[in-house]
Amino acid sequence: MPANKKYLSTSPWFKFGKLSAAILGSLMASVGIHAALAIWTDRSVVLPTAVYSGFLVWVGFMLVTYWVPKVCHAWSLLGGIILVCAIAIYLGQ
Repeated sequence: MPANKKYLSTSPWFKFGKLSAAILGSLMASVGIHAALAIWTDRSVVLPTAVYSGFLVWVGFMLVTYWVPKVCHAWSLLGGIILVCAIAIYLGQ
């Protein structure tokens, strides 16, 4: 059964925004979380496991960006996470 046409987007900017939020924004949020954890906890524990858990967190954020209906909401959610991680990194140094 095909998808309902009213739920599909044809705008190239909408598709580019979702794709860039899913790839770049999710990656920056995932790296930010793991960097903040490495600053505030033991680095020798966080950094080796960040390879595996970073991928899982990245995929989770990718799913969230496609779950959110609007591009601006996805970017604002990821931007908020990145900002909180940046503040935590700054305060932890």
